[in-house]
Amino acid sequence: MNFITILEKLVSYKTVSEQTNKEIASFIIDYLKDLNFEATKIEGEKGRFNIYSRIGPITDGGIILSGHTDVVPVEGQIWSTNPFKLIKKGDKLFGRGTTDMKGFIAVVLSLIKEINVSKLKRPIHLVFSYDEEVGCLGIQKLVPFLLKLRPKAKFCIVGEPTEMKLVNQHKGKKNYYVCFNGFESHSSLVEDGVSAINYCVKFIEYLIKKQSQIKRNKDLNFNPSFSTINVGKINGGIAVNIIPRQCEIEFEIRDTPNFNTKKLINEIKQYLNKLESEMKIKNTNCSINLQEQNTFPPLNTDDNAEIISLCLNNLNSNAVDTVSFGTEAGIFNELNLQTVVCGPGSIKQAHKPNEYIKISQLKKCEIFLKKIIKSLHK
Repeated sequence: MNFITILEKLVSYKTVSEQTNKEIASFIIDYLKDLNFEATKIEGEKGRFNIYSRIGPITDGGIILSGHTDVVPVEGQIWSTNPFKLIKKGDKLFGRGTTDMKGFIAVVLSLIKEINVSKLKRPIHLVFSYDEEVGCLGIQKLVPFLLKLRPKAKFCIVGEPTEMKLVNQHKGKKNYYVCFNGFESHSSLVEDGVSAINYCVKFIEYLIKKQSQIKRNKDLNFNPSFSTINVGKINGGIAVNIIPRQCEIEFEIRDTPNFNTKKLINEIKQYLNKLESEMKIKNTNCSINLQEQNTFPPLNTDDNAEIISLCLNNLNSNAVDTVSFGTEAGIFNELNLQTVVCGPGSIKQAHKPNEYIKISQLKKCEIFLKKIIKSLHK
């Protein structure tokens, strides 16, 4: 099968995050086993699987080719075509996940059948995860497996859409949930109650002030050139004539690689403790609960790392790039793997209705990966 035929199959699986990916995992496993390669499904959450396969010798120093099998939902989007059926129009292939990021997986799988395993001096490790779109949950479940992996890989390429530009830095993400528990009373008796919404507003104002301070710490490799805080969800109160007992918010921090995120989080915790003390003065039953939901670290691979020269030589390029979106690459980086992001398609097409990838991008990816695989012959 060529990469278009494989991509057609991959797109047909409705692998929306937090739903089962069993069918696509079984397809990939069967595909690899039909080529006489060992492959393993590793269940994380029930019905959701990471996939691992080693191709080549039991030798350290190989390379991981990594991608995620999940896609974002299509509900509420207006598509011109069936999002789970691959449609070709000129140089474009339309369908959910074509760019983000089943196109890369299709190219990898199409090349596997062409590999002359006897020529490989170092192995190729395939790692395909689930639930990347909701906080890189699948790959984080796989970390214990990867830590014990033998033989050890040395490099990792994560094939997220970069238009085949080489990315060695991206921001990380930390998601938090905060619940303010006040004390209800009749709205005319404001002194009797403790408004959870009012204290939540104070916290949001604090985060806005923090964002203004953070903007001074610039990293010109990124756009925007600083770490960011965003309050994305808020919910509170049950009626206009009741002092609200509860208010909940969710916020995220998108941090640049060199930003002191730990210091910021400690300051946030101290401020919440201060607010909670104020609330308890009015009523001892009041509380504030902060929960870390999901996180993934920034990517920060040195410009002089061996993986950089290896990839640039095979891309016929001399420049590295940065992106503000996050990927699983930071997690691989923390496992002491020299990691980069490089894959076909544009992030501008990701998560949108009528998502597409250009065939020319897939061909560029194919040429690049063939050269990477050939480098393992040495």
